[in-house]
Amino acid sequence: MDIDEKQERGASEVEKSDKSDEPPPKSKEELLREQREEEQRKRREKLEEEERRRKERIEEEERKKKERIEEAQRERKARMEEQQRYAEEARKSKAESIASPDSTEDRWKDKKRRRRDDSESRVFTACDDNQDSQETVERSDKTPDRGPPSLNLGVELKLDWMTLEDFQKHLNGEDENLSPLALTPGELREAVKNGNYLAVKRALSSKEDYNLDQEDSSGMSLTLLAAAGGQDDVLRLLIKKGVKVNARQKNGTTALMHAAEKNFLTTVAILLEAGASVNAQTLGGETALMKACKRGNADVVRLLLEYGADCNILSKHKNTALYYAKLSNNLMVYDLIKDHMQTLSTVAEETIRAYFETRLALLEPVFPLACHRLCEGPDFSLEFNYKPPQHTPGEGSGILLFIFHANFLNEITARLCGPCSVHAVVLNDKFQLPIFLDSHFIYSFSPVQGTNKLFIRLAESPTAKSPTTVMPQSSLPGQRLPQEFGLSKN
Repeated sequence: MDIDEKQERGASEVEKSDKSDEPPPKSKEELLREQREEEQRKRREKLEEEERRRKERIEEEERKKKERIEEAQRERKARMEEQQRYAEEARKSKAESIASPDSTEDRWKDKKRRRRDDSESRVFTACDDNQDSQETVERSDKTPDRGPPSLNLGVELKLDWMTLEDFQKHLNGEDENLSPLALTPGELREAVKNGNYLAVKRALSSKEDYNLDQEDSSGMSLTLLAAAGGQDDVLRLLIKKGVKVNARQKNGTTALMHAAEKNFLTTVAILLEAGASVNAQTLGGETALMKACKRGNADVVRLLLEYGADCNILSKHKNTALYYAKLSNNLMVYDLIKDHMQTLSTVAEETIRAYFETRLALLEPVFPLACHRLCEGPDFSLEFNYKPPQHTPGEGSGILLFIFHANFLNEITARLCGPCSVHAVVLNDKFQLPIFLDSHFIYSFSPVQGTNKLFIRLAESPTAKSPTTVMPQSSLPGQRLPQEFGLSKN
């Protein structure tokens, strides 16, 4: 019995000693502190990883840029050497012709014949899968090399030896008088999709009455197909035939959006020159600028901004182009958008101060700057929310709307005098009056708290390439009146 009691006491003493060795339980505050420290550690690691990746992306972009520059230099050097070689051959040929005048006429005839042969085959270089063109190219391959190599002129088409006048004729679709060849609508659509320049040109030269704005089940027209594939030469042919450059798919996507998203710079330029709406939106509210920013296409973004792309348009989810530029992690695109917005604001403020001879103090804007190109239509509309300031403005204060005529190409400039394209300004179904009878650049502006609808009627100018911009901002003139201003560009 005594032995059992001793064993039990020994066991209990061992358990007590074990418990005394265990660390005391942590308090709730200590657990929360450790959890916060762990979260901070993970956050620091995540930020360090993002910074590392960003630096790697920047280094990769710099490396690719350096490679492109070196490649361009090598190509330029090779072209110069090639030109020098041909110039030397030309001098030798001229010297030989002087030495043997009897053969001059024969050589001139031979040169004329070779030029004619070249003109017959050069157009086929634009074709992908036409059987006749393949046979012609095969015949030309069998003949000896009679001229310089193909010259890449910055477009998808590689052209043989031709003058600037011949190249301009090609751009206008007037380079060759080809025999017409009618295609079915399905065949024409396939030729446009594949960039078969020769087939499209011959089909459009035929007497077949095509519906060039035909669409498939998703709303893809011929213009959209050519733009989505970067088929610039085919696109020029279609535009010359009068297709709608602002045709939309069922989701609202335009040809300009396809080209901007896929980084087809020359395609974007062709569409903008043809009057494509730079600020058109999809059903989701996205613009061509947003799509280019999302993909990090810096050159396309720069070109769209020069043509008046609006940086402050909101998508369906209330996102701007600056948001998509940041999302793409492309610092160049982000800086382009941010610098452009800052420059516009600065130019507008300086133009207002110069007009009022610095007697005007500018306050916060009522709504962000907006842009509209006159060639896209005479009507501009905008919906915005207005929240009156907490402190009531002093006596004589008010709000004005400024509409500027500006130029975005090269250096951004704006004016508040001279010819004006504004016919009327309507806010919430009420006409706003200009404050000067002889100028329609500055209007009284009376927004109400909550949602406001602004409508501006402009002069029709389908050939104008510059945009119209509207930017309202509250301001306080000298000793009298705070004000909103709007910027418009034409």
